Amino acid sequence: MRIGLTLQDLVRTRLAAAADPMGELTGSLQVLQRRDGGRHAASAAFTRWRHRVRQGLPDSASVLLWLCRPDAPVPEFLLPAAGRYDLESGLAAVLKTDAVNLKTALRTAPAGRDLPAWAAALADGDTAGLPRLVQALQDYHEIALAPCWDVVCAQVDADLGMRTQVLLHGGIDALLTGLRPKVRWTAPVLETDDRIAGTLPSEGTGLLVVPTYFSVGPALVPPAPGGIPRLHHPCVRHAVHPAGFAGRGARKAPGNALADLLGPTRAAALTILAVGCSTSELAARLGVTPSAASKHTTVLRRAGLIITHRERNTVLHSLTPLGSALLDSLQAG
Repeated sequence: MRIGLTLQDLVRTRLAAAADPMGELTGSLQVLQRRDGGRHAASAAFTRWRHRVRQGLPDSASVLLWLCRPDAPVPEFLLPAAGRYDLESGLAAVLKTDAVNLKTALRTAPAGRDLPAWAAALADGDTAGLPRLVQALQDYHEIALAPCWDVVCAQVDADLGMRTQVLLHGGIDALLTGLRPKVRWTAPVLETDDRIAGTLPSEGTGLLVVPTYFSVGPALVPPAPGGIPRLHHPCVRHAVHPAGFAGRGARKAPGNALADLLGPTRAAALTILAVGCSTSELAARLGVTPSAASKHTTVLRRAGLIITHRERNTVLHSLTPLGSALLDSLQAG
């Protein structure tokens, strides 16, 4: 999927204010169904969470799994207009979906042969089943997301903090460039590596960049009428997993395997850079000189583990997907 951004769009591009409950809910339903396991480190990170959730899924979850299939766009009515950062307002918007938008959003949905009649009728634009759908979403949220919502918010907040610094010091170009490799920014076109063909229209309304915890790839979400398109992208990879975490936003100290591979100082640097910081901040936290910190980041950057954004005299570093996957896999071991 791709979108062309005009100058007016770029001026109005901004970051989300917090985690998006409906985006996380629908994304988690896709993650729950993925079977790629070890082939994708981001997907494999949710193994224990999947096991826990699958044991407690209610019967109504079959409808949600049908609606939110992996490697397919989430129906637009399940991702109501941007700016709703609480579950209740998102569900209220789903409940108000009209027949035309409901039928349009489900035009490519597969035949639901094993679905209850009320759910199968949704594809025909029958809104009578929406209250049951909203109840199913609430029930699923209680089982799958509520127990780990603090972790979700902490990880999204950390990602937003890092990207806010990138935006302040490097501007929109640095922000969009820093989303690679699965998001490619070649002005004026932004393209996601999601294997979904199509182009979103540009209407000068801007772009909302939304980091998501429950995702293994980026997704462009079309705008609601009068709204703003959204780019959902995986937040900086998490070392704290939903099925077993030590605390809000916690990261374990670098383990022996990571220290053996990189050396103790660079292992500590990689852990610190999980939420992004400048060279001087890194030096202070490591207890080394700025020049020594710069040498460590050079080695990590050449290895493809971090990316660097430079603006005047400030240099900001953050993990690449490779660096995040390495940190998570070795810490988990």
